Amino acid sequence: MKLNRYFKYSEFEKGLDQILNRSKNHSWQKSVIGKSVLGKSIYGLKFGSGNNHVLIWSQMHGNESTSTRALIRLLDSDFFHQFEQNLELYIIPVLNPDGCDFWTRNNANNVDLNRDAIDLSQPESKILRTAIDDFQPDFCLNLHDQRTIYGNDSGTLPAQFSFLAPAGDAEKTISGARLKAMSLINSIAGAINLESAYVGRYGDDFNINCIGDYCMSRGIPIVLFEGGHAGQDYDREEAAQLYENALKIALTKLSNDLKLQSRDEIVDGYNEIPSIAQTYTDILLKQVSDARGSRQDLAIMYREVIDGDRLWFIPVITDIDQEQIKNAHRVLDAAHLSFEELDLLIEECGVVQSTSFSIRSFYK
Repeated sequence: MKLNRYFKYSEFEKGLDQILNRSKNHSWQKSVIGKSVLGKSIYGLKFGSGNNHVLIWSQMHGNESTSTRALIRLLDSDFFHQFEQNLELYIIPVLNPDGCDFWTRNNANNVDLNRDAIDLSQPESKILRTAIDDFQPDFCLNLHDQRTIYGNDSGTLPAQFSFLAPAGDAEKTISGARLKAMSLINSIAGAINLESAYVGRYGDDFNINCIGDYCMSRGIPIVLFEGGHAGQDYDREEAAQLYENALKIALTKLSNDLKLQSRDEIVDGYNEIPSIAQTYTDILLKQVSDARGSRQDLAIMYREVIDGDRLWFIPVITDIDQEQIKNAHRVLDAAHLSFEELDLLIEECGVVQSTSFSIRSFYK
């Protein structure tokens, strides 16, 4: 089964049922583990009988669907069955179904579920906490997408995948649980091959309200996955394939018991993964002339808008001559054009269109 980057939650539910009803998937146990703010069923899938318990959840941010698509593809294969004796898996494929439908980061109460680990103000947050308390995972995989703004510090490469072994305290202690998370990340990062992008490392500032930091504070190893962007992959097809590969590597390692190197080797390997920085934009239109003849660089980002069943990408000017922005997924040069020759149509809200530069809205 294949899901587009934007899909209705009902489409996901229908596809999941079709997959689990096939004979090769009868060993999965599906249950309703709670309801969203708007009353949608949230599902838990359990599989396997191994002693190593792995809890995976996806799309706690509703507009981050790449990991859900990767999970669906893996569920629609026989990949998981090799782990039946070694792992017990508990998967929550969509934690935020209301956000999934609305294409919003937050839930229907406009709360970021990844900032609600302690307050537990939302039903979806309580569902996840119950899963953690009842399942008692030996390892957690927290699956996300990241925006198109991330690249390396120099802006020479975009970050197409990023990872984080969260801190469990303000001192950022390298605990045993955190070492395990770092070791798994090192294994994944070392096995992913990217041609025109890189694997990055998220910052580890501590926030106990983030679910990763909360889990690590309890001594539960957890890895944050962040599927990223490179080039014109706005349907995130390349990213979904990378996600599949990353999950395969992670679960294979966990099923064989994660073999730890020395503490220094693990930490050094983890720190060698380059950090991410907000050095990218979607389109960088360079040396644009204004009416006075001076030239400026325009940073353009796509605003994601749902219209019916389609996800539209609307180009909007977000910055002018911003030093932090060093590169873009598409770089255009207007130095050869005078102000009178430009065909930029810029609305008051910042939406921009150009026929000559092929800057326009599109949908996926």
